[in-house]
Amino acid sequence: MRFVGYVKTGGRDPQDRMMGVVIDNKVAPLASTDAFYEDLSGWRQRASGLREGEIRLTELTLAPPVPRDAKIVCAAINYVKHGAEANLPTPTFPNLFARWASELVVNGTEIPVPVAEPDGLDWEVELAAIVGATTIDADEKTAAENVFGYTVANDVSGRAAQLQSVTLSTGQWALGKNVDKSCPIGSFVVTADAISVANLKLETIVDGDVMQRGTTADMVFSVPQLIAFTSRHVTLRPGDVILTGTPDGVGIGRKPRIYMKPGALLTSWVEGIGSITNKIVDSTYRK
Repeated sequence: MRFVGYVKTGGRDPQDRMMGVVIDNKVAPLASTDAFYEDLSGWRQRASGLREGEIRLTELTLAPPVPRDAKIVCAAINYVKHGAEANLPTPTFPNLFARWASELVVNGTEIPVPVAEPDGLDWEVELAAIVGATTIDADEKTAAENVFGYTVANDVSGRAAQLQSVTLSTGQWALGKNVDKSCPIGSFVVTADAISVANLKLETIVDGDVMQRGTTADMVFSVPQLIAFTSRHVTLRPGDVILTGTPDGVGIGRKPRIYMKPGALLTSWVEGIGSITNKIVDSTYRK
């Protein structure tokens, strides 16, 4: 099945986020996003019995397909070649950092470059896994069973802030990984039973040029491994998101470095799931 997050007709994002099931070229409304994840199994069962949608896909105002308080857990250096281009060793355990759910945006949202990033923003296409059940101290089998579905995301990064932080021994990435509106995510979710993510192609396209091309087969830690490891530290709940890392080809790894400046067009694509496109704009769009 495919589900979609959208804004209720006449509503406002994020106050009126809804979830629906996609049936052909229409959507059957189900529940508010929060209510959907509070009873995910029940809404999935109801969705499986529906045969007709009510709203055309072209009429939707898209929204992130997760609750407003979702945890966004990100895996750093989860592709060996990405580590190599960043001169960083392959981690022996998942190296995780957090994003703020408030910075999730959808297809078509403009992403502003803050003045603190004068060279522009970098790209990192990623497979995003969405948790479907409360997960605590899980083994890998349970972790795999607890995945609701997958979508596409891009861990757009402010490298100036990130590089500044690593000059300190504490090396926190929070600012560089959470500039305004910097995490585009797909509104459409493909359920885990409908797709295998063992070997999916991923691409970043900037202004028509393919900048990243990789496959999830090259991930250091699999989705179940990432979820199991995380669950030993924090409780994962339905709607929480795991960003699974990015392949090589990012701007900071190129010689010379290349970043997205205002006017650039960013497309993030994952095979079998879809793509999202966002325009990069200047700091005056920080609202």
